[in-house]
Amino acid sequence: MNIFSSSRGFTSVSEQRRENLFSWRASAAEAKAPRAFTLIETFVATSVLLVTLAAPLSIAAQSLRSAYYARDQVTAFYLAQEAVEYVQAKRDQNYLAGTPWLSGLDECIDTSCNVDFPAFDHEACPTTCPALLISDQTGLFNIETGTPSVFTRAVKITAVPGTSEEVSVTVTVSWVSAGISRQFQIAENLFDWL
Repeated sequence: MNIFSSSRGFTSVSEQRRENLFSWRASAAEAKAPRAFTLIETFVATSVLLVTLAAPLSIAAQSLRSAYYARDQVTAFYLAQEAVEYVQAKRDQNYLAGTPWLSGLDECIDTSCNVDFPAFDHEACPTTCPALLISDQTGLFNIETGTPSVFTRAVKITAVPGTSEEVSVTVTVSWVSAGISRQFQIAENLFDWL
């Protein structure tokens, strides 16, 4: 607001009021008008938000994959150990019955067989062993009834060269995790301890 006028030296009160009125309207309009984000500001803010969210989500996804793999690996270990213990139990049972130590395990000698530990039985695998089943009633792995699992188990008994009193029991457990074929193998030597 200019109180001096170039034509008369001073501005009249009515002119001052008119200038104050217009300047007040302009400042009120500026104060009420919302300031919008520009397209570049919006793009930068969105990019920063996406980058800050993508890293933790990626880490969480990788952690989940690792946890599932660890869970499956532990299950595979126990399935393999269970099969070795089945062969040991059959050997011990044969000893108590007074029969030859590998009696009843013919399907597993030099070929693959599948073990059903809850039923204390086994069957030969003609080409590849089928997937183990999970019993709906007990939740145990078996080869008779239940929901198919991701695990297959093959047991193979081979003679150790040079002796008739020792065999090697090899158990291979296979599964697919996150589209990747996985395999766990355990081997143990058993002896005719009589």
